[in-house]
Amino acid sequence: MPKVERIDCHHIATLFAVVALFSACSLAGYTVQDASAGEEMPIGVFTNYSHTVVVRGKKNFELKAIRAELYEKSKKTVLRGVSFSEYDSDTGELLSLGHADDAIYHTDTKDAEFVGSVRLESKRQDAVLQGEYLRWIDKEKRLEGRLDRTVIISRADGSHVSGAGFVADTRKRAFNFRESVEGRIESKALPE
Repeated sequence: MPKVERIDCHHIATLFAVVALFSACSLAGYTVQDASAGEEMPIGVFTNYSHTVVVRGKKNFELKAIRAELYEKSKKTVLRGVSFSEYDSDTGELLSLGHADDAIYHTDTKDAEFVGSVRLESKRQDAVLQGEYLRWIDKEKRLEGRLDRTVIISRADGSHVSGAGFVADTRKRAFNFRESVEGRIESKALPE
C-alpha cells in the first residue's frame, strides 16, 4: 500500500472546525414541519451565507455558502456551493482554499461530508486535492474518500498521484490509497 509522508492536513481540519462554529447558530423554538411530506424541515435557511473568523484583528478564516440549511432532529447542517479560505493570522498570507458543490456537517459528531466537485488547495504545501467525495471523521482526525471514487493529489512541479479509497491521517500527516494507485513523482536532481 503506497504511503506518502508529510502532508499537512491541518488546514482541512480547520475547515471543519469553522463549520462547527457555524452550525452552533440556531433559531430557538422555531421549527417548521410538513406532516404530509414526512420529511424533516430545516429550522433555519440562509442564502449567500458568509462567516469570517478574525484572530488578533486579522482575518483567519472565511466560509461562504450559496445556501445553508439547519436541521435539528437529524443534527446536521446542509451547505450548497461551499467555499473557504484560510489565512495566516499574523501575516494575512493565504494558506489554503477550497470548494465543494455540497457539504453535510453533522453537529453531534463534528463529522462532515463533501460531495460533487471537491477541491482543496494548500498554498504552503503546493498541493491540490481533488475528488467527488470526501468525508471528515473528527474523532479520528481522518479525511477519507470512497473505494468507488478517485482522489487526485497534484503539485505544480507535475507530480501527481491518484487512486481509490483515499485516507489521510492528520495526526501523522500522512495519506494513502487502498486501491488503483497510479501517478508520477518529480524529484529534484541531486548535486553531483
